[in-house]
Amino acid sequence: MERQFGARVVRAETREDRGRTVYVLRLLSPDGRVWTVRVDAQSGRTI
Repeated sequence: MERQFGARVVRAETREDRGRTVYVLRLLSPDGRVWTVRVDAQSGRTI
């Protein structure tokens, strides 16, 4: 994620969403922006 988005992961959680495992990542960019990315644990794709 850090290379793909050019940001650092500052928090990570694992959640269940409709029967699938999802990683919820909080990212911090070099300019101070914070945002959340959800990743399907099985496929590795962002959702």
